Amino acid sequence: MQGTTLSLKQKALEEAKRMLVITAYLSVLFSVFELHRLGVLRAQHLPYSYRVGFSLINALILAKVILIADALHAGKRLTRATMLVTVSLKSGLFAMILICFNTVEDVLVGLFHGKTLAESLPGGAGGGLEGQLIVGVTIFVVLIPFFAFRELRRTIGEDAFDDLVFRRKTH
Repeated sequence: MQGTTLSLKQKALEEAKRMLVITAYLSVLFSVFELHRLGVLRAQHLPYSYRVGFSLINALILAKVILIADALHAGKRLTRATMLVTVSLKSGLFAMILICFNTVEDVLVGLFHGKTLAESLPGGAGGGLEGQLIVGVTIFVVLIPFFAFRELRRTIGEDAFDDLVFRRKTH
């Protein structure tokens, strides 16, 4: 029983680390997007307030979506392809998953606040299909470095990757 408990604790700790890394990455990117939106709208003399909690809350939610999709082995078959293909396809697949989740989230929040289904549909990046396409392409591009690092870490091994990225060179 002791070995099982230790293994469960190790798995929980590893999952928490993964959640923290993904959340941190997405939070930084969402904060940059919010700052960009703030700059664009202010340049047009349109009112806009920076949503401080938005970046962190969305990063937490979407990090959990990524972990669940990982647990369901989304994109697992892609690991036999070249790294370029794997990273591109995983970025595309996860961008679609995140867009779908974001759309469902926006609809549920809108319905909760008494809006109709049509009023609840996301209006990001100008609204409509064009807006969703812009958000999708943006998320796709943002996920490329994330999956590139993950694939590199998987390919060369966790210890070698951590030595390469996080440890100082002595020479």
